[in-house]
Amino acid sequence: MIKMNVEKNLGDIHIKCGFEIASTGITAICGASGAGKTTLINMVAGLLTPDKGVITFNDKEFFNSSKHINIRADKRFTGYVFQESRLFPNMSVKKNLLYGYNRKSDASLVCHIEQVCQLLGISHLLDRYPQKLSGGEKQRVAIGRALLSHPEILLMDEPLASLDVARKQELIDYIKLIHSHYKIPILYVSHSVDEILQLADNAVYMEKGELKYYGNVVEILNKTSLKYVDDSSFNTIFEGEIQEYDSDNSQVIISFDGGLVTCSSLEIEKGKKVRFAVNTDDVVLSTDYPKNISIRNIYKGVIKNIIKQHNNLYDVEVDIGAGIWARISYGAYKDLSITEGKEIYVMFKSAAVSESIKIVH
Repeated sequence: MIKMNVEKNLGDIHIKCGFEIASTGITAICGASGAGKTTLINMVAGLLTPDKGVITFNDKEFFNSSKHINIRADKRFTGYVFQESRLFPNMSVKKNLLYGYNRKSDASLVCHIEQVCQLLGISHLLDRYPQKLSGGEKQRVAIGRALLSHPEILLMDEPLASLDVARKQELIDYIKLIHSHYKIPILYVSHSVDEILQLADNAVYMEKGELKYYGNVVEILNKTSLKYVDDSSFNTIFEGEIQEYDSDNSQVIISFDGGLVTCSSLEIEKGKKVRFAVNTDDVVLSTDYPKNISIRNIYKGVIKNIIKQHNNLYDVEVDIGAGIWARISYGAYKDLSITEGKEIYVMFKSAAVSESIKIVH
């Protein structure tokens, strides 16, 4: 269990954060720039001292202001991957990887350089120096160095921020592989929904230094999307499992809390856990079951929430076994007699889902 209840004044921002999460899986620390995400994991790492509060990991107190406990950073046994690789330029890749190798605790991750290099695809880089590496290679070496410091927990501060799209996806796949192989808990700082959807089990959402939400990542992302509804559409995010792949039609069937959804996709293995999103602008409502239309994803639900926007649009949440949001005009709102508790049909095209499917680690 990771427990944190801290306060810290840092310039113009006051950090105030308290949560408890299981010390398994990947937890995203998310929020807009300046929310205090990096400050938070720096306090976990011991690189920054809270003004007051408590930080514990698996019942080990890293910090407790009332007991005057503040364990040194090198005794907390955290592995840290920064935004920039921060490799030592005068050392070869191999020496960088082994920099913290002799540091261990009784609960440390046990791994070896040959295994780490194989998993990260960096065995051929051992004799090179950092200035001869690409951005993606540097970050893979930085991840390897953090793992080979035998940490109990891995901290990652926007490790993909400086990479292009192709390299980002490559690193996401490596992080999935590392987590799957070593089962080490990870605190992952990011403001990228795409990264979070693919990697995180839980999320801690911060805003202007304060904790706003924490818990299941899909629930948190759906809560935070509502903050941006005034002028633009937003996504409802779902989690499901691949039930079937039809290679003749390049279609997958995904089971989720609302039932089954059909969409086009590259082949995904049956049983794989996935997340997908449906934009409010792609959702259609009807008081009657629609007939003779091309839309295949149709669900019956009950209206549970209505938000009127300043531009005379209405955001309507319908419970179909899971909550889904639709954005409709004032005219549609009147014609359909939209009221809470009313039964209504929800539909969206397969194309509305296809591009958003993300395989979870």
